[in-house]
Amino acid sequence: MDRRTFLKTSLAATTSLAATGALPTSAGAQAGKPATLAFFIKNVTNPFWKACRIGAEKAGKELGVTIETVAPTKPDNIEEQTRLVEDWIVKKPDAFVFVPVDYKALVPSIQKVNRAGIPVIGYANRMTDVDLVSYVGSDDETLQYELAKYLFKAMNRSGKIVHIDGVPAAITAQNRKKGFERAVKETPGIEILASQPGNYRRLPAVQVFENLMQRFPAIDAVVCANDDMAVGIAEALIAAGRGGQTKVVGIDGIPDATAAIAAGKMFATADFSGHDQAYLAVTAAVRHLRQQPVPKDVTLPVVIIDKSNVQTFMKTPEERAVPNWDKAVGQKV
Repeated sequence: MDRRTFLKTSLAATTSLAATGALPTSAGAQAGKPATLAFFIKNVTNPFWKACRIGAEKAGKELGVTIETVAPTKPDNIEEQTRLVEDWIVKKPDAFVFVPVDYKALVPSIQKVNRAGIPVIGYANRMTDVDLVSYVGSDDETLQYELAKYLFKAMNRSGKIVHIDGVPAAITAQNRKKGFERAVKETPGIEILASQPGNYRRLPAVQVFENLMQRFPAIDAVVCANDDMAVGIAEALIAAGRGGQTKVVGIDGIPDATAAIAAGKMFATADFSGHDQAYLAVTAAVRHLRQQPVPKDVTLPVVIIDKSNVQTFMKTPEERAVPNWDKAVGQKV
């Protein structure tokens, strides 16, 4: 084969691969290496982020890409995540799959990623003023609204409740609080005894709630912005001899919460599914690198988990089935 024929054959093969989407556009793939994705989580203490990591790793293994999990050593630390973003810009991964510890403070950092030409897929927490290839998540306001309305209906739309918020600066917490307040406004028989932040972490939430139990001898329900806090509060109620007297709800669907629901310690949760969000976000990143279509927004439906259906959700992230891409994005399968 002469040089001219070789070049024509090589060009034809390359064009064919690009047309089918089998040829990634990433620098790593062009060098003959699997694409590398920098996959960010907020911390390594909350079970939700463990589920995210596992979902991302499943997608990475299935699609043949390398997942590098990036997390601050101090939970939800803005300064540390900012430094981590800077470090990974220098390392030049093929894509970022990103969740900000603070949806405003990290905007300048992600704008730097945009300027560096590295594609960014967001998940779990929305950001504005940045360029995202796609965003995968839930509607947090609707999620909390539907869960609160479900709880209030079970309370005959009357009773005294406590609200335990997440990290006040987090967009998820802000939107969930909006949903909670909207549900309360629509239910005049509900009285809010207190609303305080638990920072999405079990121990701080328990400490806050133990003080509230001393102030309020009767609490009909506790609405928590996530499951890690809800599980801790359910245990605190049992330790205080008040188990079974107070309905506790959270959001995420983590294994500890589903076990608590099955045992009658918690009333309900909503499936935020970090596992599914991360799997779909990594899939979106790889599809983008392979020049396959990716929607700008993938919103997961609201699913409430209670004792009637909890057995369906009592699987660890490792055991959980991965979501179907076409179904998630609304395509016919």
